[in-house]
Amino acid sequence: MEESPELLNKSVGGLADFDFSLCERNHALKRQMDGEGFGKQFENMTKMTSSGTTIVGAIFQDGVVLGGDSRSTQGNIIANKRSMKVHYLTDKIYASGAGGAADLEKVSQIVSAELRLFELNSGLQARVVMAVRRLRQYLFKYMGHVSCYYLVGGVDPTGSHLFTVKANGNALRKAVEAEGSGSYCAVAELENGFKPNMTEGECVGLVKKGLEAGMRGDNMSGNSYNIMVITAKGLKKELGIKPSFAKEEKIENKFKFNAESLTVLSKRVQAAL
Repeated sequence: MEESPELLNKSVGGLADFDFSLCERNHALKRQMDGEGFGKQFENMTKMTSSGTTIVGAIFQDGVVLGGDSRSTQGNIIANKRSMKVHYLTDKIYASGAGGAADLEKVSQIVSAELRLFELNSGLQARVVMAVRRLRQYLFKYMGHVSCYYLVGGVDPTGSHLFTVKANGNALRKAVEAEGSGSYCAVAELENGFKPNMTEGECVGLVKKGLEAGMRGDNMSGNSYNIMVITAKGLKKELGIKPSFAKEEKIENKFKFNAESLTVLSKRVQAAL
């Protein structure tokens, strides 16, 4: 199907003209996805870059534990070995994120700002369901095109809560959950070890087991992991935890140049004013 120049350039009047200039590109993309050959100018346009992660959350009797590995990938490339995947929303609400790193960071900042404005205007503490609602409303508008999958956990006057929020805006209340490419391995450990009313130590241990299982079974997850323990008393962090099977980084940030490896060709002394 080809569009005429008259259709492409036609104005429908007013201030809300439709733009038909991209329809030929859209048809080209459609033909490519259908497997039709039509030239090389579009051959690389729809290649997707895979990403991966493992995030875990669980509720215990006094709060919530959230965790995530620290590896960010672009296809087969490790782009970042120290990525923080547990995002701040309020002092008592955090969100572990899987998906696109840029989308997760920006959406978390937007919702965090909205929750802070609510707290300043009302003098009340934001509740976990409010954070979940704002994430759902934002993501539903884009119907999955904003790559954000969250585990939202926190403590408010109604108790401890954990929700999973999908990129299409769907949300479910959970007691324990994992997301990301390593979640299939993590869920096996979580379902085997979870029990109601766990102590903080038991819950942290379970989350660590889930994260390490995901990192062991998924190439896109790894390097180290971070743990956040959220209670009514405040936040506890365990950062940069390396599992026993993680490869030791012997060279990074430890290489020193020999002071005599460079030859000084000339010297000049400049008087300071």
